[in-house]
Amino acid sequence: MLAVMGLAMRLYGLNWDQGYRFHPDEPFIIVSSQQVHWPQSLGQFLDAANSPLNPHFFAYGSFPIYLMAFLAHVLTIFMPDFVSFEHLALLGRVVSSVLDCGTILLTAWMGWHLVRSEHADHVDQSGSPWAMALLVAVLVTFTPLQLQQSHYCTVDTMLLFFVMLTLAGCVALVDGHVPSRAALLIGLGYGLGMATKTSAAPLAIPIFIAIVLRWRRHSLVSAVHLLVLVVGATGWTFMLAMPYALLDRHNFLYQLSEQGNMSIGKLLLSYTIQFAYNTPYLYQIQDILLWGLGPLLGLTASLGLLWMLYVTVRRKMILWLIPLSWVLIYGAITGGLYVKYVRYMLPIYPVLTLLAAGGLFAFLRFLRRKESSTQRSLTWFGYSLISLVVLATAFQGLAMLNIYSQPNTLIQASHWIYAHIKPASTISYEQGDVVIPVGDNGAYPTPTYHLLAPGLNMLAEDTPEKAQFIMSMLQKSDLLIITSDRSIQPALHLPQRYPFTSRYYERLLHGQLGFHLIAQFENHPNLFGITFNDSDADPSFSIFDHPIVRIFMRNTP
Repeated sequence: MLAVMGLAMRLYGLNWDQGYRFHPDEPFIIVSSQQVHWPQSLGQFLDAANSPLNPHFFAYGSFPIYLMAFLAHVLTIFMPDFVSFEHLALLGRVVSSVLDCGTILLTAWMGWHLVRSEHADHVDQSGSPWAMALLVAVLVTFTPLQLQQSHYCTVDTMLLFFVMLTLAGCVALVDGHVPSRAALLIGLGYGLGMATKTSAAPLAIPIFIAIVLRWRRHSLVSAVHLLVLVVGATGWTFMLAMPYALLDRHNFLYQLSEQGNMSIGKLLLSYTIQFAYNTPYLYQIQDILLWGLGPLLGLTASLGLLWMLYVTVRRKMILWLIPLSWVLIYGAITGGLYVKYVRYMLPIYPVLTLLAAGGLFAFLRFLRRKESSTQRSLTWFGYSLISLVVLATAFQGLAMLNIYSQPNTLIQASHWIYAHIKPASTISYEQGDVVIPVGDNGAYPTPTYHLLAPGLNMLAEDTPEKAQFIMSMLQKSDLLIITSDRSIQPALHLPQRYPFTSRYYERLLHGQLGFHLIAQFENHPNLFGITFNDSDADPSFSIFDHPIVRIFMRNTP
């Protein structure tokens, strides 16, 4: 039932951009899936330069592209018109939603198995493994960031599913009744995870731990046999799902190196300048605690992490090393990167939820062991705490979901412009922003207004030429429209780097440049009159489905 509820929530408002392509990552997958097709011969397949199956794009893995192409091909048999960008975007979002529901089930199963395997002698009632599974499923169902990311045709929820599939296989491998099946499951999950996004690579650590635990609990021969199965299944799966990582390895390695340089800040791009003033680890922890999980679940996960580390060191719950190792190694690597998009930490979210649930149940067991005279009140306190965490998480998750009950702020602003701004008005905009007003039927920008191309490159190096160009563009403009904070925040936080641009924004926001703010559109997560103002969150948390849109009009003489 929770999986069905989770799917319904993730499908709600799926056409949130009404076909206007507001998420820039979606076109990479969709266009690539439209372009690839099956080679006519083995020779053509092996010819990486000319093979129609080679996407020539390796910033992400090839498996999402092939999956989308396959599903689109099947659907066109029944619906020949199912080839447009809009249809494929919706299809990709459905895939994301379905896979995230799979993540709910996998995380719940892990919770059930961990409790059953490691806590049998501490459990007060036979139903506690199922209670653990239920609690984990509820919390993952309502996790705000997972709800949001399920609405995008991107690789992130797909990667998350394969991460959890691999971890579930690791747990089953240690003391499962059919370890060879678990080994093949690990290989399938790890191979497809790597073929989705290479950031899945650190899964090698929990896999290694699972093999070692299998050795300690059973035999070295069994562990070696399973290791061979895992390596073989991973290799074959990866090569089948991403063959041109080998056949076009020079291009693959070049693009992989380019992405790596961007991630560590060696390659600075206009859309990564924003991270120059953020503190590694602390920035991601703030986003997780405040927005991704929510404060109560985030705090509970932090305490659960510390508690599970403590009991694992004491060798009481050794199987928890598998999820713990993933959180620690992935968090250590990704948290130290220069680029800190909120979605980069998504692969550890369900495991953090698992640790939160484990910590809550450990605390409940601790209360139950108190004196019988106080047992009832203390037990009820434990249940009340669990209920509070569940309700708070559900509330913030539903508040996140509620943004899809209203038109995207970019569309709201477009409607306002049509209603209040006369045709042929001249509009300036910023490079990198979505240009509005959007037109009809998913087309933008509209020809109704005169847009001053190429837009204002606000994050280019401050030079006299840049300042002169911007001021000359403003002199020609009736309106200045800013549809995101991707330039404002870096400029204001880096006045040494952007002395002109920071002063420009300060004067603009205070109405000192001959323009005044005539309209502003916001749609923060909200529910029952309570608003979670996420303006301080990582911009990628709001920039696609609920950006702040500001419209400035020239002052009337």
